[in-house]
Amino acid sequence: MSDPMMEYGPLTVFMAIMAIGGLIASNVNISQLEGMGQMRRRLLGLFVIQMGGLAASAWTWMIHNEMITGGSQFCAAEGVVQCGSVIGDPVYSEFFGVPWGVVGIMAFGILGWFTFSVYMDMKADWAKSYVDYAWWLSLPSIPGVAWLVLVELTLVEGAPHICPYCTSVHIALIACLYLLYTIRSERDAGNWDDTPQKLSKSELLAKARNK
Repeated sequence: MSDPMMEYGPLTVFMAIMAIGGLIASNVNISQLEGMGQMRRRLLGLFVIQMGGLAASAWTWMIHNEMITGGSQFCAAEGVVQCGSVIGDPVYSEFFGVPWGVVGIMAFGILGWFTFSVYMDMKADWAKSYVDYAWWLSLPSIPGVAWLVLVELTLVEGAPHICPYCTSVHIALIACLYLLYTIRSERDAGNWDDTPQKLSKSELLAKARNK
């Protein structure tokens, strides 16, 4: 039997990391990020989400290794919402012999490397191209997520099951796709400048009054 704190505690942390990344990448005014341009914010938020996805993928790999030898205290094996029957499935828990958790670690690691490289040097000649590389590399996640959801709902023993950690990884992948699409669109529209937008005199006065 799994410990509820051990089962859902890490999940809460991973989802919180992704939510923070989404907030950073959004257009919401955050005083601590006022000196950062919007494009740089999007890149930073994207990187945070990718690291959250990487951590969640690593956690599923750990659960997978435990399920091979028996059970896991980090994952329920009964009910509709559980990951034991999914991550521990002998047929569908691997991709050509490689655990899906390892696939996720590799995917988020590579995407994170591209994103962080661009974030660190947006003015480099290769920076805009790296965004395209990350976008094209992330596209296989669409059929991948669709297949894994199909597996959860129809193919594993006792289906349907919903694996919460798997779902958190799927959310991270979808968020990455959305942000990469947004970054590419804004780049193509000529909004690559990483300097923050200057406020008008009236906006500065209104901001000063609100303090």
